[in-house]
Amino acid sequence: MPTTHTYFANALGAVLYVPDAYLTLRWTDQPLSSHEWRALYVHARNLLERAGLRGVLADHRAATAPPTAADQQWLLTRWLPDVATRTGLVRYAALPAPNPSHRLHTGPVVHDLRRFLTVGLFDDPAPAADWLRAA
Repeated sequence: MPTTHTYFANALGAVLYVPDAYLTLRWTDQPLSSHEWRALYVHARNLLERAGLRGVLADHRAATAPPTAADQQWLLTRWLPDVATRTGLVRYAALPAPNPSHRLHTGPVVHDLRRFLTVGLFDDPAPAADWLRAA
């Protein structure tokens, strides 16, 4: 695995910086909090912009629940268009939660993500990281 630096963390997860490559959003197994969930994405946007990164590795494998419908809507209609415009984000690699009922990256969500960027779904972080570096 590449060297990472913690950029931001809360009880729900962490934003990790892989220098000159991409950022990782890593979720914990803690109960979902809308405030903490959105905070992770806001800090991810800030890091993408500051570091000029063009890829995100979203590791949802430890997640115990999907985000609420309101949080998904916020992600797809506010966060994602803002990030795509401000940062040039082009690739989003996701490691879905093993339990299908805990997954954010269902068909409709992936379809909406693909309106703004290229999405890859992976079972293992190494191929996801390689795919992000190839951008």
